[in-house]
Formats: sequence, C-alpha cells, structure tokens
Amino acid sequence: MTKLKVYYAHFMGIYNTPQEKRDIATLEALGLDVFNPNMPETQAMVDESLKTMTYIEMFDVVFFSKVRESEVFAFKALPDGRIPGGVAMELKIAQEENKIIIELPSGTHSRCMGKDDTREYLRDIGER
Repeated sequence: MTKLKVYYAHFMGIYNTPQEKRDIATLEALGLDVFNPNMPETQAMVDESLKTMTYIEMFDVVFFSKVRESEVFAFKALPDGRIPGGVAMELKIAQEENKIIIELPSGTHSRCMGKDDTREYLRDIGER
C-alpha cells in the first residue's frame, strides 16, 4: 500500500525543535509520507535558486511545487492561531489545488473554552 505524501508547512522558528519532531511523528503515525521543507537539500535549492530568481519565483520552484506534488497539506499555526506568511502562501496553493488539509494542533490550551465560556459565547452570537 502506497502512503499518501504530505507537505508539512511550519514556521521556521520551530525548525529543529522537539515540536517539529512531534508534528512529524504525528503525521507518520497517520500513515503519511512526510515531506519536511527543513532539510539541507531544500536549503541548498533555495540558495541556488536565489542566485538567478526573485524570492517569489524561488518559492514557486522550491516550495509550491512540493505542495502541488503532495496529496495532503499539513500546517502548524502559531500558538495564538495566526498563520505565518510563508505557510499562508503554501496554504493558498494547497487550497487552490483542492488538497486534503490538516491543521496540526497549536495553542489549544489557550483556545479551548469551558462549559460556561461556551454558553456565554452562544448567548453573544444569539444562539441561546
């Protein structure tokens, strides 16, 4: 059985961290073949491409092409829920290509509401 290829988009600030390792382990546990852009060969492609291309051209050749080649797109937002610029550009390509999209949990401790918070929210939006 062939594994689905997943592009793992994440903020460069978590490259080479335990969080990156946990995210990759999660995706692999789902049976996915992970492409992690945080690889020396990818950085070499970036460096080489920038010698003759603009930043956006390089992004298309190096990163967007990998998003297009993958069946699944997984991304990690920042703990406050915002999506960094590079990840957002890759997400847009994944959406345009109708990829399966997975958002890896981030900042769930600050985003989870208790029963009372949920009831108050529902009252505020007119549902209760």
